[in-house]
Amino acid sequence: MTPILKAEKTYRTYSSPILLELKEREHQLAPADRQALQNILMERRLVDIGSPTGSERRNTGEYDRQK
Repeated sequence: MTPILKAEKTYRTYSSPILLELKEREHQLAPADRQALQNILMERRLVDIGSPTGSERRNTGEYDRQK
C-alpha cells in the first residue's frame, strides 16, 4: 500500500466516527454547515439515501464483463 493510500485509509478510519457524531448534532449547525455535512456523508456513503439509479449508481464493470 502506498503512503498516500495508507494516509487516506487512516483519515477515513478516524474521521467517520467524527462525521457520524456531527450528524447527531446537525441541528446545532448553521444551514450552510448542515448542507456541507450532508454532502460529505452522502459522498462517503455514511448515510442511507436509498438505492441510487442512473448516473448516481456505481458501475463496477461486473455487468459489462458478463456480456
